[in-house]
Amino acid sequence: MPVYQCYSPRGLLTVSAKSKIAQEMTTMYCDATGAPAAWVKVLFHELTVGDCFVAGRPATQSLILGSTRQGRSLETRQAMLRELAQIWTRNSGQPEADLWISIAEVDPTNVMDSGLFIPESGHEHEWFEQNRARLADLGIAV
Repeated sequence: MPVYQCYSPRGLLTVSAKSKIAQEMTTMYCDATGAPAAWVKVLFHELTVGDCFVAGRPATQSLILGSTRQGRSLETRQAMLRELAQIWTRNSGQPEADLWISIAEVDPTNVMDSGLFIPESGHEHEWFEQNRARLADLGIAV
């Protein structure tokens, strides 16, 4: 269910770097939560000079704005934030000092993916069993 919107200065990321970041973010989320890879969405937005400001001045900072289901422990959320920072700096070459990350928690009853309401955290197993046929139709292995 997570959506990660990545904003960075134009030209910072190659297509290859974007692909690696998306793959690593997907792996990180699936490993941390047990969710299927098909739930993870990663979007990239390039910012031109004058599109990002810090303290009222133009900046070349990158931002990762994520949204995910509520219900994860503080320890899990902070571990995911740390890993997102490592993924970004490793693949972008940008120092962590130029990166801002925020994860907003969303009530899962307000989210649909592929026509299905997603489960609350910790109820994935029952949800997969209840939706096995629909997921198979969508090509999502469980």
